[in-house]
Amino acid sequence: MTLEIKNMTVAYGSRVVLEDISFHLENGQLIGLVAPNGTGKTTLFNAIMRFIPVQSGHILIDGTEYTAKDSDVLALHQLITFFPNQADLHENFSGTEHIEMYADMWAGRRDDVQNIIKRLEMEDYVDRKVSTYSLGMRQRLCFAMVVAADTPIMFMDEVMNGLDPENVSLVSDILIELRQSGKIIIVASHLLDNLDEYADKVFFLKDKKLHFTFNHHEEKEDYFKLVCTQKQAVELESQFPMPEGTIHLGNSVLCIPLKPLTEKEQLTLYQLIRQLDQTELSVGPLGTSQYYSHLYGLELHSYR
Repeated sequence: MTLEIKNMTVAYGSRVVLEDISFHLENGQLIGLVAPNGTGKTTLFNAIMRFIPVQSGHILIDGTEYTAKDSDVLALHQLITFFPNQADLHENFSGTEHIEMYADMWAGRRDDVQNIIKRLEMEDYVDRKVSTYSLGMRQRLCFAMVVAADTPIMFMDEVMNGLDPENVSLVSDILIELRQSGKIIIVASHLLDNLDEYADKVFFLKDKKLHFTFNHHEEKEDYFKLVCTQKQAVELESQFPMPEGTIHLGNSVLCIPLKPLTEKEQLTLYQLIRQLDQTELSVGPLGTSQYYSHLYGLELHSYR
């Protein structure tokens, strides 16, 4: 199965929110979707689902276009599950009843429900009313409902919200299993380092467009990643001409690409860095969190 979005533009009146968005996804692809709040992640999901009007563009699954006609929208919703909002849960229903409802509505495979409950380690509370659930329990329930729907395409909006580290790891593992079974999955998340653990690609939305795609399957360039003060960065740059592609993150992290440098130049630079007091140096490729900080010009307040 394929999901293709071609030249999609979404606007509220005269205010354009997304402009000329295009991408093509195939079976067994898991995509991260990142951007600051309010810049179009949920809007993109809603537009593809035809929950909101699309000003222009095309939504195609396996080459068939799905328009805003009622029959097309109904068929589209049989192929795509959108992560439910916790506010849409029924407080007087049990978790099991919610999961069974999604299994019946989409997959028609109620026999799988108990396996899903066990896999998500929900046995201790799943038969209680949802009104007794914590935030994390509700979030796991919403995820279990999408898994039970078993649609070929799944949209997960902030699936990790409210989960503790153990359950973030559990849900991440199940996302990988879903990808391996051939699902097309798009996950919008602010847990950027977590996306590096399972996403094939990460889409960055900026200035209303799909600005940058970070492909985890492409060969990655190594960097010196130096945590230092702005004064130390200026001092280092006065002693060594930085290669093209050097990135400053929040005036606190200096990322220096190693590929343009000879081994001798790398050694010289390393020795200069060692002379700086109270710095931290690591070597490796940039991750989603570093690209995020670079693209959106954010300060990394956890650093010096």
